[in-house]
Amino acid sequence: MTRFRLGQRWKREPTTDPQDSIALELDGVNLLAGAVEEPLAEVVPALLGVAAALRAGKRRLGQVSLPEAHLELVLRRAGMDVDLSVASLGRPARMMRPPVRVEMEEFAKAARECGESFLRDISQAAPEALTASLAQEMNEALRLLSGVVSPPRVTLPVPFAHRVEPSEEPGFGFELKDPSDLLRAYERGQDAALGSLLCSGEVWLSLPGREQAWRAAGPPFLTALELSRQAVELARAVELGEPRFSFEPAGVRPGLTLELSAGKGRVGTSSAFEMDGTALAAAMFHLGQALALAFAERERSQSSNPYLVELTERCREGLSHLRGAVQPPEGDGEARGKSRASRRTGSPLPVPGRLRRLRFEQRWKLKGLAGAESGILMLGRQGPVFCSRELACAFARKDGQPLWRREGSQGVAATADGYVVTTDSERVYCFIGAGASARWLHDHDGLPLGPQLMRQDGLLLTVSDDRTVLAFAEVGGREVWRLAPSRTQKSWLAIQGHRALLATDSGYLYGMDVADGQVRFRMRATPLPFHGTPVAWGKRFVTVLGRGTQHALLLADAHSGDVVWTREFQLSLPSAPLPARTRVYIAGERDREGILACMDSRGRELWERPLHLGAGPFALTAVQHGVIVTSASGAAARVDTAGDLAWRVGAVGEPLARALPARVSRGVVLIPGERVRAVDPRGGQVLAEVRAGAGLLALQTDARLGLYLLDEAGSLTAYQLMSHFTVVEQ
Repeated sequence: MTRFRLGQRWKREPTTDPQDSIALELDGVNLLAGAVEEPLAEVVPALLGVAAALRAGKRRLGQVSLPEAHLELVLRRAGMDVDLSVASLGRPARMMRPPVRVEMEEFAKAARECGESFLRDISQAAPEALTASLAQEMNEALRLLSGVVSPPRVTLPVPFAHRVEPSEEPGFGFELKDPSDLLRAYERGQDAALGSLLCSGEVWLSLPGREQAWRAAGPPFLTALELSRQAVELARAVELGEPRFSFEPAGVRPGLTLELSAGKGRVGTSSAFEMDGTALAAAMFHLGQALALAFAERERSQSSNPYLVELTERCREGLSHLRGAVQPPEGDGEARGKSRASRRTGSPLPVPGRLRRLRFEQRWKLKGLAGAESGILMLGRQGPVFCSRELACAFARKDGQPLWRREGSQGVAATADGYVVTTDSERVYCFIGAGASARWLHDHDGLPLGPQLMRQDGLLLTVSDDRTVLAFAEVGGREVWRLAPSRTQKSWLAIQGHRALLATDSGYLYGMDVADGQVRFRMRATPLPFHGTPVAWGKRFVTVLGRGTQHALLLADAHSGDVVWTREFQLSLPSAPLPARTRVYIAGERDREGILACMDSRGRELWERPLHLGAGPFALTAVQHGVIVTSASGAAARVDTAGDLAWRVGAVGEPLARALPARVSRGVVLIPGERVRAVDPRGGQVLAEVRAGAGLLALQTDARLGLYLLDEAGSLTAYQLMSHFTVVEQ
């Protein structure tokens, strides 16, 4: 006997978002153990839709998500039967039990009875939760489950098997066994993305002298997913210099114990052998990439499978971190990581002599971008991306044609690579690029979002009302965690590795694990509150404290929150701090005159120089062997690492609303102001001017030296470099 059972507590305590248990019982055995607090208004309609599509023969694979229990109910049509399996995406990721086969009509009857009962109960107990669209969706599914359908045409599967041996030691090999042809059942935009990856097989670990030191049977995708999570933890332990790390790979015994400091390892109770923690973490990441490649080779559309995309991105990011962690500055020595000035911003202009003049022409201009005064301007692969609390949109670099546009009554947040989260009074949606439909949607409490959005470790993080941080799962959309600091009106969020740092104007800074939002440390700043966004400096971060004319710089460890030093300075309107190698710079105003201060990694003041740029505020940009300071008036100066003034350009036109940092592209410095000036970074010669107006809010430049200007009227203007002139020195 097959039946679905819903909890009854939600009817006694009705809400607009009914949450209660759901069970799938087969002869008295509950396949969904642990699903005790699920959003029924999402789960039941999804169940009805999948059951109706399978019965009608529209699909042969379906999936129902239980977000709170981290469970996925996967259903596969097999002739006149249906195979039911349950996968857990919690820790560790695994199959809860082997697939169970039941008759299609028996399963459809159980789903229909569950839907009819829920529709009747919600209409009486919580009618405000039953929207017109939800009722229409459920009634259509119930009609398909009750009507007469023709048996679908049976297509014989093409069995598939693939084995990959490890290429090095330590290394992971895997074998795929897909007799049901699940990999080719994936349909882009459908709800069975995970189910198509759950073909059977095994994964094994090869060590010197032991071809299979460890082995895990089951879907290789789930094994690789859990191993990639554990690889992140192992890489973090190596980076932090922990002496020992123990874990059960993918939750399967025997366990693996690593003596990281000694370079030794042990599987279970076996004898010790040589093992490098970094090499093992790299092998775990390589497994995920090799598995994704095998899936994509079998079925090309799998390359866009969101679960597979998330796995490959995590592995790619993990490998990039293993190539060399950025070390914090210690003492008077140099920091090992590259400074901001060394980041590539496009190849220099190919000129035979000294650059003397550039010529820009307007390429296109767009008007009417709502919320420009609080919006942000970013650069994506195809062109500029604008996001405010009212809308997010992207435009083609060449002609300004809109690539996509998203709006939300309760806020919009976007990233430069096209991830957009929008919300209204009832639901939150996620879109990717120009896709016509949302990647996911969930009920929402109406909290306004945006415009800042960050992607990290499979999560989308955004800020509400400038104070509350929310984190959504990138694939499923479940709200993983949120933090609303008390007595706070303004907060600043930064992501540094596995830490989310939230500084507040109430005087507290929270260090949280990005993955689960758990607060690892809380720092109290006395007597001055936090004043800006924490800025990464190796494994540490530096941030500004203060109010009025009293301010201070604070340096602390991003992992533990231990304060290294605090240095006070008498400046008003301080800029954001700029760490560069073993030094940190900050600019501010004293007696209506600009001052630039430089400190070393121990907090000792090395020098302080007047800028003669007029009143603040100021913004800083790192360049090779120095720093460029810009003011709201359009004036700018370059100061070298010894504190000597290299060059200065004066103010131009009316001051802007705030100071904008200079941009560096192809060996040219762009200084924002009422007229944007292109300047030679070596001598300060003005190479070109572009009129932007006193309402300039943001300036971006691409690798081709194209300019994108956003003003307070909501106009976005693009300029392109037409020609450059040089003087050839014989």
